[in-house]
Amino acid sequence: MADILQEAVDAVARNKGNKAQAAEEIGVARSTLYGRLGRAERLGIIPKVLSVDTEVEMYAMEMEYKDRIRSLQKQLDSSTRENLTADKVRSYFFDLSEQPSSPPNWTLKPPKASGNMPGVPTFQLSDWHFGEVVDPTMVNGVNEFNMEIAKERIQILVRNVIDLYTNHMAYPHYPGVVVVLGGDMIAGDIHEDLTETNDGRAMKQVFELAPILDWALSQFADTFGQIFVVNTYGNHGRGTQKPRQKAAAYSNFDWLLGTMLESYTKIRNDDRFSFLVPNAPDALYRIYNTTYLATHGDRLGVAGGNGMIGLLGPIVRGVYKVKSYYASLGTPVDWVVMGHWHQRMKLDSVGGIVNGALKGYDEFAQSLRFDPTLPSQNSWITHPEYGITFNVPIWVTHKAELKIKSPWVSWADSLRV
Repeated sequence: MADILQEAVDAVARNKGNKAQAAEEIGVARSTLYGRLGRAERLGIIPKVLSVDTEVEMYAMEMEYKDRIRSLQKQLDSSTRENLTADKVRSYFFDLSEQPSSPPNWTLKPPKASGNMPGVPTFQLSDWHFGEVVDPTMVNGVNEFNMEIAKERIQILVRNVIDLYTNHMAYPHYPGVVVVLGGDMIAGDIHEDLTETNDGRAMKQVFELAPILDWALSQFADTFGQIFVVNTYGNHGRGTQKPRQKAAAYSNFDWLLGTMLESYTKIRNDDRFSFLVPNAPDALYRIYNTTYLATHGDRLGVAGGNGMIGLLGPIVRGVYKVKSYYASLGTPVDWVVMGHWHQRMKLDSVGGIVNGALKGYDEFAQSLRFDPTLPSQNSWITHPEYGITFNVPIWVTHKAELKIKSPWVSWADSLRV
């Protein structure tokens, strides 16, 4: 009997109080329905279903509460992020020490038998923009770049580095090599046009590039022995649309890449590697008596670079500014090493080294009318007594891409038209 009474009150609720429609729905006479409703009221039986209007109202309330919950969760997450430091990320997620490791001893003290030793090579790897796509039709055929071309250029880079420093040096014996990962290793999602044209989003770029970078570093270790990796983060690797100052390190994919590479070597128990992955945008280290500061180049505290003076003005001002800042802290810097500008420079007068780009010329450089430059990466040797004694670019393009317009040497008569 209770089921019959419940059916009656539920039918009225579904029909928004229209008893005629409710009686028709359950197939009884209207008088029969009235009798059942009376008995249900005396027994305290209430509807188990909601009317359409009530469902709409309850849905609206549910959405309101969900919005409130999301807002509270967002505030909680924000608070958690501010309290979760980069050191905690290293220790919790990657089982690494909270503080980055110190530079290895071989970079500070030359070996006893160092009479013929040229010094310690440094390979500067930055501005790979892995995942970015450069359409050759957009840059007058000067360059083409995508993920497959990037992988090919990385192989050429590794091969050329090993060939140059083992087969073309008079005494190719080194205590180890330094590899500076200088930021913007991936294209990232910081601009709308990148998101639309990139080969995959930032996370895909990271997880495709990490094993490739690990392979490259392992090749260097197999050839040169000890490897000291210095990692700084750039602007394209950030996980936010706008640059941020708080908690910038562990919200940046370049920092994540460096931390992942360090964890790979720890898992393998590969003691040939030492890593410096600071939480700050700058990495200070010393090779013998030469002090370096590695930074990406977007945080020099200067602006400009589009006028006739090109990039030179802001870079020189920025190097002076950075050196002055560290001098005020009691830490004089000999060389500021950076990428970001995609133009290879060695500024001896101010002590600045600027890297080229694996990506090469792109639409942005063309929009500013910069001269096209071939894709390259920096390398140099630090001597125990004389500092930088050898500095040469590592070209990363095929020979077919280099258009030879003249014989290997030319003289005045042959240059006349």
